[in-house]
Amino acid sequence: MTTWAPFITALAFFIVLGLVVSSVSRLLVCIVVRHRPRASPGSAKVNIMKPLCGAEPSLPENLSAFSRQTHQNLDIVFGVADLRDEALRVALRFCREHEGLATRISVGEVGRVHNPKLALLERMSWACDGEWLVVSDSNVRVNDDYVQDALAHAGPDVGLVTHLVSGCGGGSVAAHLENLQLNCFVAPGVCGVRFIAGRTCVIGKSMFLRRDALDRIGGFEAAGQFLAEDYVMGRAIEQAGYRVVTAAVPVHAWNEGWTFTRFVGRHLRWAVMRRRVSRSAYLMEPLLTPAPALAALLGIGLWYPESGINNSWVGASLVFEQLLDAVTFSRMTGRRVPLAAVLLNPLRQCLTLWIWAMGWFVQNVEWRGKVFRVGAGSKLEPLEQAEQVCTGVADEA
Repeated sequence: MTTWAPFITALAFFIVLGLVVSSVSRLLVCIVVRHRPRASPGSAKVNIMKPLCGAEPSLPENLSAFSRQTHQNLDIVFGVADLRDEALRVALRFCREHEGLATRISVGEVGRVHNPKLALLERMSWACDGEWLVVSDSNVRVNDDYVQDALAHAGPDVGLVTHLVSGCGGGSVAAHLENLQLNCFVAPGVCGVRFIAGRTCVIGKSMFLRRDALDRIGGFEAAGQFLAEDYVMGRAIEQAGYRVVTAAVPVHAWNEGWTFTRFVGRHLRWAVMRRRVSRSAYLMEPLLTPAPALAALLGIGLWYPESGINNSWVGASLVFEQLLDAVTFSRMTGRRVPLAAVLLNPLRQCLTLWIWAMGWFVQNVEWRGKVFRVGAGSKLEPLEQAEQVCTGVADEA
């Protein structure tokens, strides 16, 4: 007991603090999220920007959702970096099937912009003339009131409206892991940073940008040298005198065709990005996932009964923590959590801790066939580039 006492005390302190932080963060998710859109009489011109790379299985339906928007004054700009991208065929088919909807297709990137997504968006913005520019990633599937609801948040001093992202769809193990990570780690983290720490937290998978605010910060190109382009743009818009708000209705990221390699690759890249944006915030991230520490403490208590650990309380806390994730998952998706997700959640939590640990050591990231060294503030330094044609599922963000 004497040997284990300092370690057990430190672990117990971490667990108690983690349970408080994770509980408050998940409570914030439940407070923020609702599934009833606000009514909005707004008639502002809106440009929907869909940067594409690869014809993932859910892409046709993801695009089709924009043909059913209750807000009428909008057009859609599709963007591909290369004419050989298979997503271009899907976009062309959408344009043919919805001739009554204003659509345009942009081909090419702005070469001086390092961030692949913003290199595409900057080029696409040349074809936009609306009051609001909406960035919507290719695997995002929205409800019919998506535009109308976001504009209801857009007061005259609002420069950016962002959304929480709920993971949905897919039946593979990797898809369930991705859905769990978005619903039970990313969403509580965003709410915690925004409402506890009071810091801007923008998710780039869905952003409504007021054109005046975007022009004032220098367009998409102004954040084009950073991996955390959404964070950089949010901060710049606030510094320009506008507010950044989070809509209450999440958008759904449809994760069909997800693979384990893609899951690890994306979240390791995001981990490196978060570490380079703020080491202090990154250091605190394990508090959002105290389950591995609880499991370790329970294992010590079972293996060494003389340690004095109350295994019943530790086990109950572990069950409580799993229930918190199940409730958060259901709140984010508006559906009952699948049994497969419940069973896979402990694995996802251990993977989250492993990815977090790896994030301290990884310096380079690969994104859309390009390799970068990530510097302070998530600034990108190109290292090499391999030719890549988007012919299958691609990581869009």
